[in-house]
Amino acid sequence: MAKIIFKWRYLKANAEGKHSENLVKYIATRDGVEKLDDSWKSLPATKAQEKLIGQILSDYPDMKDSFEYQDYEKSKTKGAASEFISRAIEEKVDLIGKRENYVDYIAMRPHVEKTGAHGLFTDSDVPINLSAVAKEVAEHKGVVFTKILSLRREDAARLGYDKGSAWRNLLRSHTKEMAESMKIPLPDLRWYAAFHNESHHPHVHIVAYSAGKEPYMTEQGLHRLKSSFAREIFKQDLLQIYDRQTEHRNALAQESRDVLSEIVEQINTGGYDNETVELMLKELSDTLSRTKGKKVYGYLPPRAKNLVNGIVDELAKDSRIVGLYDLWYEQREEIIRTYTDTMPERIPLSQNKEFKSVRNAVIQETMHLLSNNVTFEESPEENDNPAPEISDTETEPSPKLILGRKKNSQSDTAWTYFFKAKDCLERDSEQYDPAEAVRLLTLAAVQGLDIAAYRLGKLFLRGEDIEKDVGTALHWLWQAAEQENPYAQYQLGKTYLKGEDVYADFSGAEELFEKASRQGNSYAKYSLAKMHLDGLAEHPDTGKALFLLRESAGSGNMWAAYLFGKILMRGELTEKDTAEAEKLLTSAAEKGMGSPQSHQTLWGEEEQRSERAFAACGETSDAQLVTTKAMYLLGRLYLSGDGIPKYVPQALYWLWQSAEQENQYAQYQLGKMYLYGQEVAQDYNMAVQLLTASADQGNPYARYVLEHYQPGTGRAPVGLTALRLIARLSQIIRDDLRREENGRQHIEKKLRQKIAEKMELHGQHMG
Repeated sequence: MAKIIFKWRYLKANAEGKHSENLVKYIATRDGVEKLDDSWKSLPATKAQEKLIGQILSDYPDMKDSFEYQDYEKSKTKGAASEFISRAIEEKVDLIGKRENYVDYIAMRPHVEKTGAHGLFTDSDVPINLSAVAKEVAEHKGVVFTKILSLRREDAARLGYDKGSAWRNLLRSHTKEMAESMKIPLPDLRWYAAFHNESHHPHVHIVAYSAGKEPYMTEQGLHRLKSSFAREIFKQDLLQIYDRQTEHRNALAQESRDVLSEIVEQINTGGYDNETVELMLKELSDTLSRTKGKKVYGYLPPRAKNLVNGIVDELAKDSRIVGLYDLWYEQREEIIRTYTDTMPERIPLSQNKEFKSVRNAVIQETMHLLSNNVTFEESPEENDNPAPEISDTETEPSPKLILGRKKNSQSDTAWTYFFKAKDCLERDSEQYDPAEAVRLLTLAAVQGLDIAAYRLGKLFLRGEDIEKDVGTALHWLWQAAEQENPYAQYQLGKTYLKGEDVYADFSGAEELFEKASRQGNSYAKYSLAKMHLDGLAEHPDTGKALFLLRESAGSGNMWAAYLFGKILMRGELTEKDTAEAEKLLTSAAEKGMGSPQSHQTLWGEEEQRSERAFAACGETSDAQLVTTKAMYLLGRLYLSGDGIPKYVPQALYWLWQSAEQENQYAQYQLGKMYLYGQEVAQDYNMAVQLLTASADQGNPYARYVLEHYQPGTGRAPVGLTALRLIARLSQIIRDDLRREENGRQHIEKKLRQKIAEKMELHGQHMG
């Protein structure tokens, strides 16, 4: 059952409701009846009560939705019957008399919490004249809304909503939402309310109308308002729900990340081929070849649209897509359950407007099939390192700069300690002595040398040369950060963003990245940009993210150059600029090459290159991964000729460079091109070598092509298109899940802060 009941309806001017004599008598006799004890409450409901309840339900079927009726259904006692009848009278009192009577009733009835002569309050602390308000509402010519927001007693007591001040603060903080739900400007909204502290189900009555534009309430508006109230009232419960589901969500997230690995496993056992999808793709290809105009879903004739929808729904039957789509719905339904038991109907993926891009993806892939274009199949999971490691050499000023400073005995001593400590940290040196390095760095740090405090913090945080000690690491890093050391600020920001050694703190990480960025730290600018792009910043700003990426890339940061280049190449978040993308990706690619060689020198050494490309894969650093990804994207860019002249030799050069560094997608792309003779002379042996190297790294596309190659066709199998679509479909859903997860983490952080503040006021502390 929903945890919150919210009723909303029109209050018609001077309307007399259809009511029985029994109802009127009950109103007249309820108040003032002397209650001697409560034992009568457990006795069976009387025939008169049962008859009256039947009459109430006949006149007002919606009363079945109340908490009181649910209690009566569970136990048909005199007490439960009395509570339900009382609630029915209260909810329908506006239909018994005139508007002014209703305002007077909610302000003065028994159990109302009064701050003076009555219990009425509004969105400000101005004195309220009850008679004037009642007259104001009665004489209003337009529509007046009445609302009742109700909780169970146990929930109200536990969450702090058993007193009027909490309800007053709730309504005041949601005045804007009330105005939006009624489709009126905020200045036009007028509302009054009173809290009734009933024994079983505390609730608040609200009267609202517009002083200007006539209000109206849509089902969607009511849904949003319910959701807003529920999120606020049950924010502590929702946080507990999030915590309980963390392990489950993490497992599902890991499952979604491994979806292509599962596809590989199915392909290896011959269990993925989908003849239905292949036949439908061929039919769609034939249909599109005879269709004029734009090849976009909205412009297609009905037959083509039906084929697209059919392909999407057939792909959506795959067990992994089913799991992802179920997870997508679960995340949205969890909040809805706090205020309603009725879940929105789950609709087929092809009809879900949130995923309309899936349909156009089907059309794009079919067009590739039709024209036999060179296609690129990539990993759906882009593991771009969000916070790269800074090498120690980058964090230290040059010796010349140090020697050029004004002489200062204390400073000179600290630097002496620092450089001696560096010698003690050289692992290949006879002087290697981490314990002595810690002693010397500590001496330098206590003399105020911020770089020494920073290095101490990193040593204890890494736990490589010495035993890991997070508390000591944070102590020294914070000391350096407070001395405005940008590297310490960045390291702390990265630590709080990652949330492994400490409790994750996105706002703290953002603030630290901001401080380091203002000092020109390119790593901090990159990480801050990533926070904005991933929705983890307090106020995500795509424009600011792109500005930071441009600045970071301009300072030579290869991670920023790669990410910004990829964004510009694909036209994501901003206009496509392939010329600028080429420069950025080239910069990132050449960072990992030492002295770059010209493509003319390397081209033609196929045997040597292939031997290097098939070599056993060793340890790959984050920097190398970024480099090889940039090389691969450059190969794509030159091969597609999108925005810049197509240049096959340069494309092949960069693809080979990437393949040599074990990029499985570069190996696969080259192998496929040699296999089908696309842009290169057909070479079956070279193709098999490259595809096998890629497949051995788990590439599902390489395995598929190897198993389904048909000599003499000159075309990739249709099933490859289906496999590519499965990957794209899973990525589209996972992108949305990731945004939802990032948003949820952001909400959790805010909830924790609010709850912590509330508990602190009560002298409590969060665990």
